Amino acid sequence: LIGLNEFSPNSEFLAEAGQLTCSDEAPTQSVCGNIIFLFTGFDSQQLNETMLPVILGHTPAGASTRQTIHYGQEVKSGYFRQYDYGSLENSLKYGSVDPPNYDLSKVSAPVALHYSNNDWLASPTDVDALESELPNVIGKFLVPLDQFNHIDYLWAIDAKTLVYDTVISIMRQY
Repeated sequence: LIGLNEFSPNSEFLAEAGQLTCSDEAPTQSVCGNIIFLFTGFDSQQLNETMLPVILGHTPAGASTRQTIHYGQEVKSGYFRQYDYGSLENSLKYGSVDPPNYDLSKVSAPVALHYSNNDWLASPTDVDALESELPNVIGKFLVPLDQFNHIDYLWAIDAKTLVYDTVISIMRQY
């Protein structure tokens, strides 16, 4: 499950298990959706259950172990900063016992922030904090559906009208 360099929970076994337990005919189909929701927020209204075998065949796609640890460090510390190697290695690498924060004031590209109230991985409070650090926020867009969650940006039945149309419209302006 966790290798030396990669956290890759996706496998052929999980894809097959997803097909078997999450297909339209499976009595356990609703359980599959709830497993996804445990990590991203609950939203059965936007879940196309017919797509569950496909979704679970590709989700999660994997990440480096260091990336996963780094995300945990940021959540725990409350800071958006570089990887924490520990005091000694931080001192050697960064010249400080703590890793430096990312300097978001240097972001020069226009940024449109899209967020939702039910996203367990990027809360509205986090989006507000990010907005206050970025110099070129051109808009902050709350998805107009209270139950919209993190995975819904990819898989929601109404993602096109709730998010994608706005994203495309903004991109056309720049």
